Amino acid sequence: MAPNGVGCAARTKQGLMPPGKLRKMAWKIMTRQQVLDLYFMEARAKLIDLGAFIDRIARAGGEEDFRMKAFQAALAELASGEPHRARGILMSFSDQTVEPIPAATTKAACGAWKGVQVAGK
Repeated sequence: MAPNGVGCAARTKQGLMPPGKLRKMAWKIMTRQQVLDLYFMEARAKLIDLGAFIDRIARAGGEEDFRMKAFQAALAELASGEPHRARGILMSFSDQTVEPIPAATTKAACGAWKGVQVAGK
């Protein structure tokens, strides 16, 4: 069982609450310390991976790429300190146009929109 009791069913006045529902509620009742204890090492590893990725891109030759521009916009969103960072990061990679295109130009997703708009440019 997790230290915050998320791994088991909880008894309520209405009966037992299933573990899945309890897990969904856990983010609302966890303290900052509990969130750090649970997720810090995973987030730390992801940041190290991102640093290594950026280093590989910096060492590699070649032209500027729309995906890296979108990535840099997402990093700026992450560092902004604004609430709802995950939404802003996702939107950095998203096509925000509202008009459909007549036909798909590729068969596969590439993870970022080629028409990325970088704030202030």
